[in-house]
Formats: sequence, structure tokens, C-alpha cells
Amino acid sequence: MMRHIFPLLLLGLLRPCDAEAAFTQRCEYTHDTIYKYQAKTLNQSRTVNFSDYKGKSVLFINVATY
Repeated sequence: MMRHIFPLLLLGLLRPCDAEAAFTQRCEYTHDTIYKYQAKTLNQSRTVNFSDYKGKSVLFINVATY
């Protein structure tokens, strides 16, 4: 019986371990609204003021990764 358990215990020690460190990002709270900001269009031809969309339904999609 021990002959079969020992290899299983060794396999348990060889399991992949979590090598990544815990990542924490602290964000500061801001009292600003989205209407204070602006962004360039994809082709950089003009600047879009978010205040132009005040009172309208707008969907912002964040596709940035890091």
C-alpha cells in the first residue's frame, strides 16, 4: 500500500505553484465627472468633449489592458 501512496505524495509536491505575486492597484477617489474630460477621435481629426453628451445615454467601453 505504501508503495503506491509514496509516488502520489511526490506528485503532489511537484504540482505547479502560483509564481505570480499578488497585484494591488490603489486608485485615488476623484470628485470630477466624466463631463470635464475630452478625447481625440480614432483618426485624431477632432476632439470630442464629453460634456456635449450630458443628459444622453452613452456607453463607454474600456478596452485597455496592461
